[in-house]
Amino acid sequence: MSDNVTLFPNILQPATALKACAPIGVKFWENQETALEGLEEFADGWFARRHESAQAALATARQISNAATAADILREYQNWLARAMELLAEDGKAYQQQVLRAGSYLSASPGAPPADERRTA
Repeated sequence: MSDNVTLFPNILQPATALKACAPIGVKFWENQETALEGLEEFADGWFARRHESAQAALATARQISNAATAADILREYQNWLARAMELLAEDGKAYQQQVLRAGSYLSASPGAPPADERRTA
């Protein structure tokens, strides 16, 4: 008769174990949300810079087609190229910030605030 009792040792134990692990799952999904927000911010900025770059290229093409001299053409091209390189540098900076932010979340110990919050505190 005692064999029947050992077949079902503490039936509530798995629930207790799951309950103990629940904060880890919550933290995981909170981190997922934070990562997605950061990636969305990065992507929105990237698309805005691409639109600006395309608009500038179109304006430059129109100005070049109306240019009177080769010097005018070269000046318009140089102005466009300078802004295109600035936008490319902004892309690099935004990417670097995104990677550093993601790294700070990965390296933070559980329960510790992210690096961004530690600096402001």
